[in-house]
Amino acid sequence: MHIEQLERSVRYARPARRAAGFASFSGWTTLLAGGVSLLFSIGNLPLMIFCVVLAGIGTRELTLRRRLLRLETTAPRKLAINQLILGSTLAAYAVFMLTRPPGESMIASATSGDPMLQSVPEISGQLQDLSQMEQVVKAGIYVLMIVIAVLVQGGTAVYYACKSRSLRKLHKNTPEWCVRVYRAVNAS
Repeated sequence: MHIEQLERSVRYARPARRAAGFASFSGWTTLLAGGVSLLFSIGNLPLMIFCVVLAGIGTRELTLRRRLLRLETTAPRKLAINQLILGSTLAAYAVFMLTRPPGESMIASATSGDPMLQSVPEISGQLQDLSQMEQVVKAGIYVLMIVIAVLVQGGTAVYYACKSRSLRKLHKNTPEWCVRVYRAVNAS
C-alpha cells in the first residue's frame, strides 16, 4: 500500500521534474547570456541595464526551478510569469533599438578613413546603398527578435502554466507524507 502510494507520487511528479529540467536550461542560458553580454556592454548604459535584467531573470528561473522540484503548486505560475517578463524585456530592448536614432553604420565607419573610396563616385554610391541596406537588416533582426520572444517565451509560459494542473492532481491524490518523502529524497 505505502509503496504504491510512493510510486504514484513519483509518477505524478514526473511532469514537474521535466519542467524543472527545462527551467534549469532556460535559467542557466538566460543567466549566462546576461552575464557574458555584460562584459561586452561596458560603456553602453541601455545594454548594461538589459544585461543585468537578463541575468536577474535567469537567476529567478533557477530559484523557481528549486521550488518546482519541491512540488510547490505556485511555482509553475511564477515560472510562467518569469517567462512573460523575459519576453517583455527582449521585446522592449528590440523596440528601444528600433526607435533610437541610427548611428554611423559599420560600412560607413570602416570606409570613412579611406579617401580613395570616397573620391570615386560609383564606389561612394554603392557604399551608401550598402549602409542603407545595413540599417534595413538591423531593423529586420530586431523585428524578428520581437516575434521570436513572443512565440518562444509565450509558449514556454503556457507550458509552465499547464504544469500547475499536474501538481494540483499530485497534491489531491497523494498523501502528504508521500510529498514530504519525495521532497526529502529529491532535495537539491
